[in-house]
Amino acid sequence: MDNEELLLKKASKRAGFKVHITIFILANLFFWLFWFFVLKGFDIEKALFKGVLFISLVWLIFAIGHYLFVYKWNKTLVEKELMRLKNEIKKQEEEIERLKNEMEENNQEMKI
Repeated sequence: MDNEELLLKKASKRAGFKVHITIFILANLFFWLFWFFVLKGFDIEKALFKGVLFISLVWLIFAIGHYLFVYKWNKTLVEKELMRLKNEIKKQEEEIERLKNEMEENNQEMKI
Protein backbone atom coordinates (compact mmCIF):
# COMPACT_ATOMS: atom_id res chain seq x y z
CA MET A 1 0.00 0.00 0.00
CA ASP A 2 1.34 3.40 -0.89
CA ASN A 3 0.84 6.64 1.01
CA GLU A 4 -2.19 7.74 -0.98
CA GLU A 5 -4.04 4.49 -0.29
CA LEU A 6 -3.22 4.73 3.43
CA LEU A 7 -4.45 8.33 3.53
CA LEU A 8 -7.63 7.35 1.69
CA LYS A 9 -8.27 4.53 4.16
CA LYS A 10 -7.63 6.84 7.12
CA ALA A 11 -9.90 9.54 5.67
CA SER A 12 -12.63 6.96 5.07
CA LYS A 13 -12.50 5.80 8.70
CA ARG A 14 -12.59 9.37 9.97
CA ALA A 15 -15.52 10.23 7.70
CA GLY A 16 -17.32 7.12 8.97
CA PHE A 17 -16.79 8.27 12.54
CA LYS A 18 -18.13 11.74 11.73
CA VAL A 19 -21.27 10.19 10.21
CA HIS A 20 -21.63 7.97 13.29
CA ILE A 21 -21.33 10.90 15.71
CA THR A 22 -23.79 12.98 13.66
CA ILE A 23 -26.37 10.18 13.72
CA PHE A 24 -25.70 9.70 17.45
CA ILE A 25 -26.38 13.37 18.20
CA LEU A 26 -29.50 13.60 16.01
CA ALA A 27 -31.00 10.34 17.27
CA ASN A 28 -30.37 11.19 20.91
CA LEU A 29 -31.80 14.65 20.42
CA PHE A 30 -34.90 13.04 18.93
CA PHE A 31 -35.16 10.48 21.78
CA TRP A 32 -34.87 13.11 24.49
CA LEU A 33 -37.22 15.61 22.82
CA PHE A 34 -39.76 12.84 22.18
CA TRP A 35 -39.54 11.74 25.82
CA PHE A 36 -39.82 15.31 27.12
CA PHE A 37 -42.67 16.52 24.94
CA VAL A 38 -44.69 13.35 24.29
CA LEU A 39 -44.03 10.78 27.01
CA LYS A 40 -43.29 12.88 30.10
CA GLY A 41 -46.78 12.97 31.57
CA PHE A 42 -47.53 9.24 31.44
CA ASP A 43 -47.45 6.75 34.31
CA ILE A 44 -44.50 4.89 32.83
CA GLU A 45 -42.42 8.07 32.62
CA LYS A 46 -39.65 6.76 34.90
CA ALA A 47 -39.28 3.54 32.95
CA LEU A 48 -39.16 5.42 29.66
CA PHE A 49 -36.64 7.87 31.11
CA LYS A 50 -34.43 4.98 32.17
CA GLY A 51 -34.81 3.38 28.75
CA VAL A 52 -33.80 6.54 26.89
CA LEU A 53 -30.94 7.12 29.33
CA PHE A 54 -29.73 3.53 28.90
CA ILE A 55 -29.79 3.77 25.10
CA SER A 56 -27.94 7.09 25.20
CA LEU A 57 -25.23 5.85 27.56
CA VAL A 58 -24.62 2.57 25.75
CA TRP A 59 -24.47 4.34 22.41
CA LEU A 60 -22.12 6.94 23.90
CA ILE A 61 -19.76 4.16 25.01
CA PHE A 62 -19.72 2.75 21.47
CA ALA A 63 -19.16 6.24 20.00
CA ILE A 64 -16.20 6.79 22.36
CA GLY A 65 -14.78 3.40 21.37
CA HIS A 66 -15.21 4.27 17.70
CA TYR A 67 -13.40 7.59 18.27
CA LEU A 68 -10.52 5.91 20.10
CA PHE A 69 -10.13 3.27 17.40
CA VAL A 70 -10.20 5.76 14.52
CA TYR A 71 -8.08 8.54 16.03
CA LYS A 72 -5.91 6.95 18.74
CA TRP A 73 -5.52 3.18 18.83
CA ASN A 74 -5.58 2.37 15.13
CA LYS A 75 -2.31 4.17 14.46
CA THR A 76 -0.46 2.46 17.26
CA LEU A 77 -1.95 -0.96 16.48
CA VAL A 78 -0.97 -0.70 12.83
CA GLU A 79 2.49 0.62 13.67
CA LYS A 80 3.08 -2.18 16.18
CA GLU A 81 1.99 -4.83 13.70
CA LEU A 82 4.13 -3.27 10.97
CA MET A 83 7.19 -3.25 13.24
CA ARG A 84 6.52 -6.86 14.26
CA LEU A 85 6.32 -7.93 10.62
CA LYS A 86 9.48 -6.00 9.71
CA ASN A 87 11.36 -7.65 12.59
CA GLU A 88 10.07 -11.06 11.52
CA ILE A 89 11.25 -10.50 7.93
CA LYS A 90 14.61 -9.24 9.18
CA LYS A 91 15.07 -12.35 11.33
CA GLN A 92 14.16 -14.59 8.40
CA GLU A 93 16.66 -12.80 6.14
CA GLU A 94 19.36 -13.15 8.82
CA GLU A 95 18.59 -16.84 9.17
CA ILE A 96 18.79 -17.32 5.39
CA GLU A 97 22.13 -15.48 5.30
CA ARG A 98 23.44 -17.59 8.18
CA LEU A 99 22.41 -20.80 6.44
CA LYS A 100 24.02 -19.68 3.19
CA ASN A 101 27.29 -18.95 5.00
CA GLU A 102 27.10 -22.29 6.76
CA MET A 103 26.54 -24.11 3.45
CA GLU A 104 29.49 -22.30 1.86
CA GLU A 105 31.72 -23.29 4.77
CA ASN A 106 30.58 -26.92 4.50
CA ASN A 107 31.23 -26.91 0.75
CA GLN A 108 34.73 -25.51 1.27
CA GLU A 109 35.48 -28.12 3.91
CA MET A 110 34.34 -30.88 1.58
CA LYS A 111 36.64 -29.62 -1.17
CA ILE A 112 39.65 -29.72 1.12
